[in-house]
Amino acid sequence: MTSSNKPKVLFVGDLDKSQPEFIRFNEKFTCIFHSLTSVDQLIEDFNTKFNDIEAIYGAWLGFVPLGGFRDKIIENAPPSLKIIAICSVGYDGYDGAALRERNIILTNVPSTGAAGPVADLVLYNTLSSFRQFSAYQKVFSPDNNHTIKVRKLLDRSGTFETRTGQPVTTGDGSGYDFGEYINDRPNVNPGGHNAVIVGFGNIGKTIGQRLSSLGMNIHYIKRNKLSDSEEAKLGYEATYHADILSTKSFVDLVVIACPATPETKHLINAKVIDEIEHPFRVINIGRGSIIDEEALVNGLKTGKVLFAGLDVFEKEPSVHPELFGRSDVILTPHIGASTVENFNHTSVEAMRNIENVLIDGGEGFTRVN
Repeated sequence: MTSSNKPKVLFVGDLDKSQPEFIRFNEKFTCIFHSLTSVDQLIEDFNTKFNDIEAIYGAWLGFVPLGGFRDKIIENAPPSLKIIAICSVGYDGYDGAALRERNIILTNVPSTGAAGPVADLVLYNTLSSFRQFSAYQKVFSPDNNHTIKVRKLLDRSGTFETRTGQPVTTGDGSGYDFGEYINDRPNVNPGGHNAVIVGFGNIGKTIGQRLSSLGMNIHYIKRNKLSDSEEAKLGYEATYHADILSTKSFVDLVVIACPATPETKHLINAKVIDEIEHPFRVINIGRGSIIDEEALVNGLKTGKVLFAGLDVFEKEPSVHPELFGRSDVILTPHIGASTVENFNHTSVEAMRNIENVLIDGGEGFTRVN
């Protein structure tokens, strides 16, 4: 097949071009790499130099800089366009229904590759939340270069400052302290505590496996209870609950792993934080809109929320300014799935979807519209 009659694929975003899968893909298709500038420019390009493309490969950022792939962009998409294959799990920015009306297939990459890395981040935050490792880092420094002194400075004679999220140092560090407390907050093993996972798809189940390995009691919330056979396949015990407040009497850790929908917006809010019966910890690797960040900040300030580990944010890409600088908060910039292995996996799956549609006449392996 000559380059002139190879199907044309527009690449928005990058991938590892040294991958054998891309080298083979590039032999079958004319690959055009493009950087987005504006909606108007893209529409002009669709009507001119890209008017015969048959597929679009959308890397993780995809069309986010243009507000997504919708409205005018879809209306002006080339008639030759058959598939948009994106690398991410989420496809909120793509109007799947409108694409379907234009007979354009939309595919994503399910969370099989992301589940492990995301669950590892939850594991990291969980250990930090119960053992308060980040609080020690605020005090352990060249000025306090003495392991016993650091523990003594943070002993139980101080009261953790919830308003600022900082441990309080007392005395001059002389004497001895075992370090089982930071001020009045105990360092405890996660084992035996109750983790409630909101959203129990592939990522949620993998998180459950990680936390179960710590000896935690796993509870899950989703629209429908897993069947007995599905629960048996987990390899660990997990208890179903219909909503978060059904767990208010015992929850120690809430892990958000569900998608953003109108129903999940501000699922964790001031009312929920208030009604949970004892101080708890929260981790969010789902979507930022699920937590009311103002309510979360207030919960941290009062001590009702003991810890927050956040990889996604309500007004992403910005973060509530009062979440910074606290030792009871760990912030990561939406990198839960960001490993080389997962990056390469998603690019290969997106290319497989394109090849399935353009070469094999299929519907795409992971069509979502």
